[in-house]
Amino acid sequence: MRANPYEDRESQTSTNTRILNAAARLFYRKGIRAVSVDEVAAEASVTKVTVYKHYRAKDELIAACLHALDERFFSWFAHEVEASTDDPRGRLLAVFDVLDLWFRRRDFRGCAFINATVELASPRHPAGAAVTAHKTRCRQYFRALAEAAGSEDPDLISDQWMLLTEGATITALVEGDLTAARKARAGAGAILQGLRAAA
Repeated sequence: MRANPYEDRESQTSTNTRILNAAARLFYRKGIRAVSVDEVAAEASVTKVTVYKHYRAKDELIAACLHALDERFFSWFAHEVEASTDDPRGRLLAVFDVLDLWFRRRDFRGCAFINATVELASPRHPAGAAVTAHKTRCRQYFRALAEAAGSEDPDLISDQWMLLTEGATITALVEGDLTAARKARAGAGAILQGLRAAA
C-alpha cells in the first residue's frame, strides 16, 4: 500500500512535481486556506518566484494540485481494489476494505476533494472542475465494478456506493469512527444480498 495515496514519492525529479507534492502534503495536513505560497515554496525547497513561474496564482496551484491528486488517488484506489480479489462481486465489497485501511492511517484527514469543496465554497473556483472530475471518476468506477459483477442496474449500485463511501469517509473524519468503512461494507453487503434475492 502506498505510503500516502495522495502523494507521488516515486517521481521527485521535476520542480513542478516537487511543488505539487509539497502543496498536496500541506493542503491536506493543514487546510488550503491556512497554507501560504511561501510555505509551499519552503516545503518544496524552491523559491516563491519559482512557484509563481509554474502557477500564476495560488488558486491555479490549488486546481493543479487537485487534478494531480485525482490521478494519484484513483490509481492507488483501483489498484488496491483489484489486487484484493479476482471475484467481480468481491471487488464491490473490497471498495470498503480499502477505505478501512485508509481510514486507519495516522495521517488520514478525510477526502481532499470534500475538504476542498468546504474550504473553497465558491462553485466558480478553478478547483471546482477537479473536484467534479474526481467524483465522476469514482462514480464511473463503481458502475464498471457493478457491470463486471453482473448487476442489472449498475447505475443504482454506483449511486448507492457513492453515498456509502462518501458517508463513511465523512463519518470517519468528523466522528473519528474507525469502523465506518466496515459499517458501510455491511450495508453494501445487505444491498447485494437483497438484489440477489430479488433476482
